[in-house]
Amino acid sequence: MHYQYIQEQSQLDEFLQAISTQSVLAIDTEFMRRRTLYPEIALIQVFDGQHLGLIDPCCDLDLSRFWQIMSDAAILKVLHSPSEDVEVFLKHGCIPSPIFDTQFALSLLGGANCLGFAIMVERFLGLTIDKSESRTNWLQRPLSASQLEYAAGDVFYLLPCFEKIRAEIEALGFMNIVIGEGDLLVTKRAYQTPDEMLHIDINNSWQLQPAQLAVLNQLAVWRRDKAREKNLALGFILKEPTLFEIARRQPQSMNQLRTIAGIEPMEINKSGKQILQCVEAGLAAPVETHPLKVTRLIDYPDYKKSAKLIKQKITKVAEKVGVPVDVFASKKQINQLLSWHWKLNEQNRSHVLIPDLMTGWRSELLGETLKEWHD
Repeated sequence: MHYQYIQEQSQLDEFLQAISTQSVLAIDTEFMRRRTLYPEIALIQVFDGQHLGLIDPCCDLDLSRFWQIMSDAAILKVLHSPSEDVEVFLKHGCIPSPIFDTQFALSLLGGANCLGFAIMVERFLGLTIDKSESRTNWLQRPLSASQLEYAAGDVFYLLPCFEKIRAEIEALGFMNIVIGEGDLLVTKRAYQTPDEMLHIDINNSWQLQPAQLAVLNQLAVWRRDKAREKNLALGFILKEPTLFEIARRQPQSMNQLRTIAGIEPMEINKSGKQILQCVEAGLAAPVETHPLKVTRLIDYPDYKKSAKLIKQKITKVAEKVGVPVDVFASKKQINQLLSWHWKLNEQNRSHVLIPDLMTGWRSELLGETLKEWHD
């Protein structure tokens, strides 16, 4: 396997010029994300069938041309399970499109959901690949020969697997579904929950009253803002159970705050005043601005009946077009549609993502099948 380890701008410019005229690129990234809110990119692997480059973003390279290529609609970007890779791209202002996710394509062909890369390579190429470097520290320099070889293999083997998978996908006429799913992934990864709705995503928020939810929302907004500022995962700012407990008990002094389980003394020293300010702001909010009480889907009288009916309707369409039912609609996607139908008013709907079942290839195939749940 021949590859080029790119650490200088002149190497990068020459490599990007060589691949920019190709119609298909196999892409992968290596990154670290142990405590950070955003993935920290450590290596970018690209293979066009002739040129295989390992781009080192730790070398202060100008990657603007690469991001342009990733956004070029004329170049198909092939990735395997690209959810976190997409986060890397979006963090750098790049909206990648079009994307062919080989993992999703395999599930569309009736394979197991979330099929791993090594299993895919063994199935299509008959090769057993070494995954011992998968847990390596990719930000540490210098990278070893075994690390570079491992990283190169992720795209070297991806491209021939893709060619075999694409042939099966095209034979079924499902290419637009795979590309559409890639677009949907990018849309969902780019979405940011509006500040006024952040409390809804906190576990057990349904147990709180509107006045407590006003405090919880203040805390949730503060936590996200601080996580962005510090580039720390949300849980390293305050864990959800602690957030919930503060909103429930509404401490109004440092001593009261210290009695809440789960909050570290160091965090109280650093952020205690800010936390108490969130509590104070929530308590001071006018009643008419309080969030509505959160209702769980399972507490709606018709939930089970409606979810079952939607699944039955989808199953008929899925079987007719040959798409596996669990690929067409997961339980989460059905719940997303019911939440849209029951929980959101017109104003809220304008700030949240349209349900997966109401957009893209799923909507095209369903037609008017679920129209009673669209309003």
